[in-house]
Amino acid sequence: WQFCIDPLAGAHTRGSFVIRITFRMASLAPSLVFALVAALSVACSLACTIVAVGKDASASGYPIVSHTDDSGASTTDIRWIRVPRKTWPEGSMRPLHNWVDGYPRVVDGSRSPEYAPVNGQKETVPIGAIPQVPETYAYWDMDYGVQNEKGLSIGESTCTARTVGWPATPDRPYGYNHAGIEDLSKIALERCATARCAVKTMGDIAVDQGFYSADSGEPEHPDYADSAEALVVADTQELWIFNVMTGAKNASAIWAAQRVPSSHVAAVGNSFTIRKMNLSDSDNFLYSPGVTKLAEELGWWSPKDDLPGFFDFFGAYGYTPDTSGASDPAAAQMMKDTLSFYSGRRMWRIFSLLSPAEGSKLDPNKGNLPETKDPYPGSVPASQGSVTAQMVMDVLRDHYEGTPYDLTAGMAAGPFGTPNRGPVSPRGIRGLWERAISMHRGSWSYVLEAKPAGRSVSWLGYDSPHGAAYLPFFGSAAEGAPESFHSHEGYMSKFSTKVAWWAFNLVNQYSDLNFKLINKDVRAKAKQIELEGQQLVAKCSREADGASDEDAASRLLADCSNKFAEEKVAEWWDFGFSLFAKYGRYAVTSNETAKGETLMMYPEWWVNSVEVGYTLWAPNGPYHGVKEEAPLNLGAAFGRSAASSSPVLVMLVAAAIGL
Repeated sequence: WQFCIDPLAGAHTRGSFVIRITFRMASLAPSLVFALVAALSVACSLACTIVAVGKDASASGYPIVSHTDDSGASTTDIRWIRVPRKTWPEGSMRPLHNWVDGYPRVVDGSRSPEYAPVNGQKETVPIGAIPQVPETYAYWDMDYGVQNEKGLSIGESTCTARTVGWPATPDRPYGYNHAGIEDLSKIALERCATARCAVKTMGDIAVDQGFYSADSGEPEHPDYADSAEALVVADTQELWIFNVMTGAKNASAIWAAQRVPSSHVAAVGNSFTIRKMNLSDSDNFLYSPGVTKLAEELGWWSPKDDLPGFFDFFGAYGYTPDTSGASDPAAAQMMKDTLSFYSGRRMWRIFSLLSPAEGSKLDPNKGNLPETKDPYPGSVPASQGSVTAQMVMDVLRDHYEGTPYDLTAGMAAGPFGTPNRGPVSPRGIRGLWERAISMHRGSWSYVLEAKPAGRSVSWLGYDSPHGAAYLPFFGSAAEGAPESFHSHEGYMSKFSTKVAWWAFNLVNQYSDLNFKLINKDVRAKAKQIELEGQQLVAKCSREADGASDEDAASRLLADCSNKFAEEKVAEWWDFGFSLFAKYGRYAVTSNETAKGETLMMYPEWWVNSVEVGYTLWAPNGPYHGVKEEAPLNLGAAFGRSAASSSPVLVMLVAAAIGL
């Protein structure tokens, strides 16, 4: 085999790198491929989904953007922060930070009082700065900027790319970049009222300051599965998709943006979705200077590949593992499928749910790679006014129910149909799970309605979408959310009943006792709260229409939504504790009478399984069922453990998972 890392655009100490993997030794090639499959599945799995709806497809007549934050193998700061509107003295600088995963994501009192240091925290040291503008808008903030007072709304999804870049932090002498997607999204909300302004502002800053991904690994083992970003940005009229990656030589940026037709729904599942760009159509496409230059220099794209004046952005810059020459074609294909279907299946499902007529035209087994022939579109038409915010919430809760890919069905789902696949498989075991839209490791999600006149709404759902109740917060709110949404009393590593997130996480964890039964109650309760929320939004908006001025309306909207949020979080705590009584002891308990408790029942298909062993028990055995043939173990197949097959194997695994 041969493992090559080639510097981009010639030798340079600041070079981005491209991995090329080819296989020469038949005795090691399959094990290397299998390990890469497992490693890539871990790396790709720690990522997010965007669902977006154009204004003409939206039932409200205004665009919708959503985001699931599926943070995975690290803690995440779960606070819902309000950044206030501010004016800045002439000559002020806007700091750029390297945002961290866990609590606190940043400590910066100048940004918001809710980010101010507490309990001995020290202010986060910036890694760069840009000139500040005289006035910045107020907005809701989490890891990424969410929605501002003008209605500008943003959803995020990490993507693959063929370049990698690192932040200019003191511990990374190889890092030269200053702008991550976290700050770019926040700056867009601070400075822009339109999506077009947002993508141009983010693109210009990325080119000037250098873009980096928070998940790019290290130079010795770069992570191309997570080295780029996609945003969908909505104002009250337009949707734009924004794709960005690091430029040549670990510096600057390459970006593209595409306007989504107003009658379409869009889906992003951890890959670029901008394909054929008409470079002369500035109404619908925007891009960085020399957008094709790097692709041409490295042979990733040629003008001969497209019609004159067109450029396939994902085709040129999206990442595909090179498995040419592999001695085990099936294993090599599986490595590609890891990336291809991780994004492609979600795109197909989103289109099928929100635009059934268009979704039925798509092959769910096509996948989504840069080289895919006749690839999925980035968006599809939907019927006029057909998609509601509630429908988008339901899409975010999806596990492919009722399809061949249903994660609530089969032995892996257990007797009670859990879609959650939390633990990872042992190293050396070849295989994959389907990647659902809703996942056990979802930290939060939101559905954003970009409405005018200060009436935009952020629907926040804590923890996994399948166990969340989406609560409304107005984009123009004059103050932050209730204390439990930004409290310092608890975080992912510290339980607290004073923190709203824990109420929803507690219910989601308990639901795995019998997912099919308990989650049915959870969804019914969530739907009730969301219906009340919709009624509240309409009521609050009517009252705000009669306010004396814009500031009074903003105060009224904040007070209205905050009271509702406090009431519903308290209600969810009570609901969660009631589930302990109702579903404890593997029974369903409704009252204290002789018939007030019914035992849960295993499904017939499960107890009849020879692996379960219930129907095979005999005095002399078998006592634990009869095992089916185990999946291929790489160590057994090659007479050694997969992890010890080769030092390079260990390095490749580390590279793929970004360790």
